[in-house]
Amino acid sequence: MTRSAAAIVVTGALLAVAGCGTDETATPDELRDPCALLPADLLTRLAPGASPSASANLGDRSGSRECAVDLTSGTAMRGDLAVTVAVDAEGMYDDRWRRDRCARIGSDLTGDGPGDNSCVAVRPWDGGETRFDGWAWRGDRYEVRVAYQVVEPKTLPAGAEADLRGVLAAGVDSLPS
Repeated sequence: MTRSAAAIVVTGALLAVAGCGTDETATPDELRDPCALLPADLLTRLAPGASPSASANLGDRSGSRECAVDLTSGTAMRGDLAVTVAVDAEGMYDDRWRRDRCARIGSDLTGDGPGDNSCVAVRPWDGGETRFDGWAWRGDRYEVRVAYQVVEPKTLPAGAEADLRGVLAAGVDSLPS
């Protein structure tokens, strides 16, 4: 074996041992339940009396977990709250994807956090609903979404925007590392 061929073999072995050649994206079943991001005091403020419901759509290399709260299930409020965490090992959450999601909620993509990129929009009553929508991403492989829609009353509860921004940040923090 020539000296250069031996160097290539040794380099390849070192990279394999160091894990540099492996995919470090977490598997979908490593995603945490986003219902854990909605503590009782927050639910009391945003969805009094309502109960969260967890669901999952988990594949081998991509998937998501969602926590949905139907505000009509235990309160005089009408609306919905949903928190979703997702992973895609193929990196589908690229710049184009992120910009499209932000455009859909009428917001601009920012690198100011939470996550590597994010966008948030708060829309006041438009005759049908008041909304908070937030998206955040870590790299091209992890995504968090927080959506809160209120039909009755016509305004978000006091402090809701700050609470929901906190949930979005906590969602990013909950992603596997």
